Amino acid sequence: MKVNLRLDSGEDADPASSALLDELLSAAGDVFAAALEELVPAEALPPEAEISITFLSSEEMREQNMLYRGIDEPTDVLSFPLWEEEGRFAPEAGMPVLPLGDIVICPAYVRNNLPSCRTFREEAALMLAHGFLHLLGRNHASDSDRRAMEEDQERLSRALLERSGAGRTAN
Repeated sequence: MKVNLRLDSGEDADPASSALLDELLSAAGDVFAAALEELVPAEALPPEAEISITFLSSEEMREQNMLYRGIDEPTDVLSFPLWEEEGRFAPEAGMPVLPLGDIVICPAYVRNNLPSCRTFREEAALMLAHGFLHLLGRNHASDSDRRAMEEDQERLSRALLERSGAGRTAN
């Protein structure tokens, strides 16, 4: 399994924050491929998958959040899964490359709303993991779903940090 990432920075994305994310993105393909093999039945997976990742400014993210969620303020991450059906991952069979969907992140929002216990890289890794899990139909609507998603996103974010060389103490 191979996961290809398509990266796009919005018009006004924060270049300093986006540059720090390059290390995480270099690890994301391998980490997400391993997660797909673990979380999705093998018969549902083609040899390759694709994810689009976009970094937006706070204003661009506010516009997207308003358009898709009706909330007129920026947020940290939005996900647009292509294969979610009634809250579950339901991709078509037989595709050579499976487009999973889009993850949109606002680095400035992430940086400005950091919990005191995390660095920017740690929180950005968590947002990438969170967005990825939404592409697989995961959600946090119920307490049990939230707990399961938090466990998976923490495990994936740790793997992103370890594989990228950023570790738990990097900024």
